[in-house]
Amino acid sequence: MNNTWKENLKSESFWLRTIFMVLFLIVYRIVDIVVMLLALCQWLYTLITGDANESLSRFARGLGMYVKQMIDYISYNAEQKPYPFSDWPDVPSADHQSEDESSMMADKEDTTAPSATQSSANRQSKTSSKNESSTEKSEAASKADGDDETKQAAS
Repeated sequence: MNNTWKENLKSESFWLRTIFMVLFLIVYRIVDIVVMLLALCQWLYTLITGDANESLSRFARGLGMYVKQMIDYISYNAEQKPYPFSDWPDVPSADHQSEDESSMMADKEDTTAPSATQSSANRQSKTSSKNESSTEKSEAASKADGDDETKQAAS
């Protein structure tokens, strides 16, 4: 154990990776600010035009893939260094992206269908309980009004 630790301290590859990790952590923080600005620009564009800007969306997808590459490298899940030491992540076209999203949505519907049905049944049950409760309150109020009218007619 002591020898491994000493070897790692002397290892050039360990220190080189450490330097790259620190650099990518700094880049990650810069990208974090870029994402906030990108979200603000997309929000303003959508506010003004009523529709999202496809170029900004495509860039944001690429940026997200780049962040994933950085996190994978920093957390030792990948050995390949992210951009600029490798290519910028390929961003699928809007048509390809929508097909992927459609298949993912279909998968989600398959897995969430029972819970959605259960949620619907729970909502109906709660609504029925509320309706019964309000019906009982209405009947009680009507009965009280009827008693008041009977008292007034008697006097």
